[in-house]
Amino acid sequence: MQPLLKHYHRSIALHLLLMIFGVYFLVAVLVTVIQLYKEYENTRTEFYNEIQTLPSTFGKGISDSVWTYNQELMQSIIQGMYNLPIVVGVKVSSLDQKMDFQIGAVLNEQRQVEYYNSDGLSTKQTHTGLGSQSLFDHEFPIYYQGPAFDQKIPLGTVTLYSSDRLVFERLKYGFILILVNSIIKTCMLWVIIYFFINKYLGKPLKEFTFKIHQQDPQSPNPIDLDISWTDENELLILKDSYNQLIQRVNMNQIELLKLNQELDEKVKVRTRDLERAKENAERLAYSDPLTKLRNRRAFFNTGRQLLNQAETQHYPISLIMIDLDNFKALNDTYGHALGDQALITFAEVLKSNLPSIDIIGRLGGEEFAVILPNTEENDAMKMAEHLRQEISHIELTHEQSIVRFTASMGITVNSQGSATLDQLLAQADKALYFSKHQGRNRVTAHSKIDTLTTE
Repeated sequence: MQPLLKHYHRSIALHLLLMIFGVYFLVAVLVTVIQLYKEYENTRTEFYNEIQTLPSTFGKGISDSVWTYNQELMQSIIQGMYNLPIVVGVKVSSLDQKMDFQIGAVLNEQRQVEYYNSDGLSTKQTHTGLGSQSLFDHEFPIYYQGPAFDQKIPLGTVTLYSSDRLVFERLKYGFILILVNSIIKTCMLWVIIYFFINKYLGKPLKEFTFKIHQQDPQSPNPIDLDISWTDENELLILKDSYNQLIQRVNMNQIELLKLNQELDEKVKVRTRDLERAKENAERLAYSDPLTKLRNRRAFFNTGRQLLNQAETQHYPISLIMIDLDNFKALNDTYGHALGDQALITFAEVLKSNLPSIDIIGRLGGEEFAVILPNTEENDAMKMAEHLRQEISHIELTHEQSIVRFTASMGITVNSQGSATLDQLLAQADKALYFSKHQGRNRVTAHSKIDTLTTE
């Protein structure tokens, strides 16, 4: 210990190293703390913003289930919301209290955390860890607005809950990376600083001192130091030479920086152009330019992947074929501009009423198809009937006239997982043709064609 302290007191390199390391360590700790706090605030804000977007996706379904007192549908929708990675609890409060339901971690009137299972029954604490008791919520009202009502009818409220535990979990890996990065940079900085200080300052001074002690006082000899700063070994000359070198380096660095900046800007512009070209090419290859839905090629590629996945995981998959009724007559009567508007509006209705996991594609003209993963025939029929009603409510304006149109649909389901996409499309198309033949504006399941024909 004593030799180490002696070496420290006599080493300029170690003194400078400890001073620089101490300042750097304090700055690194401060910057890391500030960075982690800002990451926490930003992540918490992202969670809240993500929660605020959920009403646009689930609000309509909840409103319909509360209006119709469909407890099973509402629980299914709430369960879907609860399964989202940013949600720890959901509470539905209806005005007549008949459709009240809660799941997961929610706050009671005293702002205390309570826990409920998937059946809405009180249970023990299910979430543990840092921040699990710190919930933040977003409440939005639910209304019903049907064709028979001029105004929205309030039905109650839905409250979504998230927690700091989820925020911390998302920050966990970032924190580990920041910590590891700080440790690595600190160690590398320590090694680099010690190496260069010792090489360019400590060793020359030690060599100079050693050679002085080796001199014969009676007949001293010239001392040749193994350093490349200057041939005369004078501090003033060394300082002046170093300053001149730094000035030249700085001028060269400025010029080099300007060149690098110009090159970076050119590279960025070129990269942006290439990315735009790539995005446009992908959009043209896989997206229908009018409706922005998947085109036939993209629909078939994705559909075959979903069928393979359904067969591997043994869950049913349903397919809906949709065709606009009398679309040619609509085009001939009102023009192609209104026909295009009808297709665009129809596509928006599909996208707004179907979950994001469902696959929608335009196969050509006024013919569309929808793939519903993990969906049985009865649920597919309900969804198709809902879409049919929504489509029948579409109103387009042509000059002084209101234009409406309808759609016919055919449904099939691949319960055994053995049919190909082409076979399913053929079955759904047959059911669609049956709907057309029976008067249009209706939904027919392929499995019911024989029964309906005999009737």
